[in-house]
Amino acid sequence: MKSPITGKEMKIKFESDILTFRKERFEIKYHFYLCEDSKEQFTDDKLDKLNMIQVYNQYREKHGIPFPEQITEIREKYEVSASKMSEILGLGANSYRLYESGEMPSVAIGRLILGLEQPEEFIRQINASANTLKEKEVIRYIKKAEHIEEANRINIKDSIYKQRVFLKNKPEASTGFKNPDYKKTKEVIAFLSTKMELPKTKLNKLLFYSDFMMYANYGKSITGNAYRAVDYGPVPSNYGMLYEELISDGCLERSFEFYDNGGHCEKFYSIGQNTENTLTIEEKEILEFIANKFKDYSPSDIVKLSHEEPAWKNNIESKGIVSYQEYAFQLKAI
Repeated sequence: MKSPITGKEMKIKFESDILTFRKERFEIKYHFYLCEDSKEQFTDDKLDKLNMIQVYNQYREKHGIPFPEQITEIREKYEVSASKMSEILGLGANSYRLYESGEMPSVAIGRLILGLEQPEEFIRQINASANTLKEKEVIRYIKKAEHIEEANRINIKDSIYKQRVFLKNKPEASTGFKNPDYKKTKEVIAFLSTKMELPKTKLNKLLFYSDFMMYANYGKSITGNAYRAVDYGPVPSNYGMLYEELISDGCLERSFEFYDNGGHCEKFYSIGQNTENTLTIEEKEILEFIANKFKDYSPSDIVKLSHEEPAWKNNIESKGIVSYQEYAFQLKAI
């Protein structure tokens, strides 16, 4: 962005600040363009959105309000339209659609929507709204919820395993305020595998930089992975279990390269037919940048670089989980 005063290009800066939302105060990394000559600050729509989404993320986490992605997923799993879901919950005709688009619901409505993750609660809401729905709709929605309930019982072991893989199972600061997403993780690895070889140590760092750069630009991560600081830099929590699950699912193949000194390198290769195509334009742009920047880096190069990151330096002693909100805006390598 050019300064309206001097016409010169301005750099993006950020500083800690407090913004108020619904009479509550939240600390964020406030982003702005700085005119070096006049010292005046400016923002545009993109930075305004990034600043406010930091507030919204914290407000949703504090009050247990689902994120737009969750709100959409809850509706879609029951195969209900947004307008019909508004009717079922007794909301305004377009309310549910607006919440999916990012409008903040009240705490009460947010928790009401979140409760629908449980099929029995959805059935309760259907029965409560039976007088306003067609009989065939009531039958169809209840049947769908019962099917989901039964599938949940059958897949309980798989659900527990996925929770162990991701450590966290809901949007919060440690997940980049995104639901941990196994499919997205699979797609990110598939994308990166078309650009370069993926030794395990390097892949761990590529995932870290992809997710944290996405958060730094858009206020949410790509995969929802939580990252832990370990000796070789930031890595996805439980990454060993994650990769074993991907291999077991037929999404990854693994090979070993052995060295004369007795050491070895573990490499991964994505099997493309097991991936979907849900990456957004913004996510693909981030991944393209990451691939172009790091494609020629060796594992030791990228480990060394990651050791310069505050995300690693400030958490290595405790081997702690890294907060996106605290450290994504402080990335040194990108």
